[in-house]
Amino acid sequence: IKTNIYGAENVIKASIANKVKKVIALSTDKAASPINLYGATKLASDKLFVAANNIVGPGKTRFAAVRYGNVVGSRGSVVPYFK
Repeated sequence: IKTNIYGAENVIKASIANKVKKVIALSTDKAASPINLYGATKLASDKLFVAANNIVGPGKTRFAAVRYGNVVGSRGSVVPYFK
C-alpha cells in the first residue's frame, strides 16, 4: 500500500509541481483482475495515474500506465495462451 498507492500519489504530486511533461507508470497484468492485495494496490495505482490527467491544471502533465505480462512459467503467464 505504501509503495503502490502512497508512492503513486507522491509521484503524481511531484510531477505536477515540477511541471514534468509525461509520466509513465509501470504496472503488472495482476492489476487487470486482482485476486490479492498486491494486484488490488497495483490497480489502484493505475487508476490514480489515469485520474491524475483530470487534475493536472495548467501545467498539462500527462500520465499513463502500462502493464507488462508475467514472467514465463509463473501462474497466470500469458505465454501458454499465445502458444
